[in-house]
Amino acid sequence: MSIKPVLRALLLGCGLSLSFASWAQMAPLEAMNMAGLQRSLGQIIAKDYLMIGSDVKVEDATRQRAESIALFENHHQQLKAYAPNDEIRAALAQVETTWNAYKPSILAAPDKAQAPAVLASAEQLVKQCQQVVDLFEQHNGDAASHAINRSGWNRVLTQRTAMFYMARAWGVAAPNLDADFNASVAEFGSIMQELQASGAPNAEIAEALRKTDAKWQFTSKAFSSKTFMPTIVAVNADSMFRQLNEMTRLYAGLKDDKL
Repeated sequence: MSIKPVLRALLLGCGLSLSFASWAQMAPLEAMNMAGLQRSLGQIIAKDYLMIGSDVKVEDATRQRAESIALFENHHQQLKAYAPNDEIRAALAQVETTWNAYKPSILAAPDKAQAPAVLASAEQLVKQCQQVVDLFEQHNGDAASHAINRSGWNRVLTQRTAMFYMARAWGVAAPNLDADFNASVAEFGSIMQELQASGAPNAEIAEALRKTDAKWQFTSKAFSSKTFMPTIVAVNADSMFRQLNEMTRLYAGLKDDKL
């Protein structure tokens, strides 16, 4: 299943149906959520590249890749228009440079020999996007922004773990691939524990946490299997992405005094 409905909902939820000029009035937490989503999109695109190359849900992956590329570029332009200070503008410029180099490689016909370079570019992009998110959090200076950063990073990890898993299933010879996969799995679990320990500020977020944890426990069984199950992992990664996106959206709608 494509995550297009979720991404379309993100557009509406973040206000992308508004005119370009109105983005100067975007709420800080909306900008924070959008910047956080950019991290996920870069990983989704690499995951889809690997799925296409390894013949896993090719039609869905091809469609998702095109949708995610378009969204990344749309969001980037909107964030540039909104950027509240020079430091964020400079960080976005770095993202743009990396993106311009990354895009041709992920649009090319997937090639296992080129996959390590795609993974390396995806890694550089996600680090630069994370820097943008951190700068937005610093600029906003509120607890809600921190919650969006952390819950939004687990949204990234659903796609990041799937990306590394697809590379392993395809037999990609990328350095530290197993270690990167295992680290992402461990980090997801750690952040879930952090979010649960901090206490859900309302019933909706508590339910989103519960559903995500249940889905994660199921997916972890596929991760630990001796037989690769890329289709199952792909479907569950997108399901968790939807759940975590909803949770992050809920955080973005909260007032500071609810955290």
